[in-house]
Amino acid sequence: MNNRTRISIISTAEGALRKLKRAQIAVFNCKKEGAAFIFEVKDKDTQKVFAIFDKPCYNITVIRKSRKNSLLSLLAVRAGLVAGAAAFVIACVAANSFVLKIKVSGSGSYLEPEVRKIVYDEGAREFQLLSSFNFSVATGRILALPQVTFCNIEKRGSVLVVDVQVDEEHYGSADLKPLVSDCNGTVRNIVAVCGTAAVNVGDGVKKGDTLIYAHTLAGEEEIECIAAGFAEIECSGHAEYFAEEDSEENLKEAYASVLLDDENILTRSHSVNPTEGGVVYFIEYTFLHRISINLS
Repeated sequence: MNNRTRISIISTAEGALRKLKRAQIAVFNCKKEGAAFIFEVKDKDTQKVFAIFDKPCYNITVIRKSRKNSLLSLLAVRAGLVAGAAAFVIACVAANSFVLKIKVSGSGSYLEPEVRKIVYDEGAREFQLLSSFNFSVATGRILALPQVTFCNIEKRGSVLVVDVQVDEEHYGSADLKPLVSDCNGTVRNIVAVCGTAAVNVGDGVKKGDTLIYAHTLAGEEEIECIAAGFAEIECSGHAEYFAEEDSEENLKEAYASVLLDDENILTRSHSVNPTEGGVVYFIEYTFLHRISINLS
């Protein structure tokens, strides 16, 4: 019996799931579709959802209503049957309360190590009860993985099935190598979405050093996975600029000559030395260099 209402909302998946979790509303069959986040909730939670997202900017709509109401009237006149069915359901739930297997399926199955780590972090393990598992948070964290567009987690008998779908454009194109530094400098920021950070903020690195390993820990076990994330490295450089004379205008042009595409200049200093036919500006500078892997 379908007792869930399917809802579409213009919002980020993580933002919407955070609000729903705060209100203790369970969500099912989550999917990103353009700017919309689509999900299902139990009928009893529908009004709560509309109350939470009552601001015009969310643009919330019902895609499909529940079809259970017509069946409830029939069941109401058969209390004995309902009681017997309830007892049967309780017995089935008790018999299937343990998770014997966790299965990751779909085009995003190559993310299984990181998906399993998230599932474990949120309270699900083989041969344990599922009562403490946080479906909403686990779904939101999996949707935040690189190229993931759909995630549904459900228990089928004693198997917890995690269906993960990725953007077809990126399917099978993930780089399975670690993130390696392409410069010398000091780490100012390191974010490992998948994999394990190999350095800390403040560490000095050289060109060729590993920044994010292509493996993760699931409990105490090290499992290979993709490396996804980015690092920001503070680098230094110097340059020379010739001008016919020392002037404010020529100094501006000298500084402009060291502007780097897509890099953030942090500090600059200069000295001026006379030379044949004019002067030479010696410029020293630092800048923030960003390097990433497997991020869309």
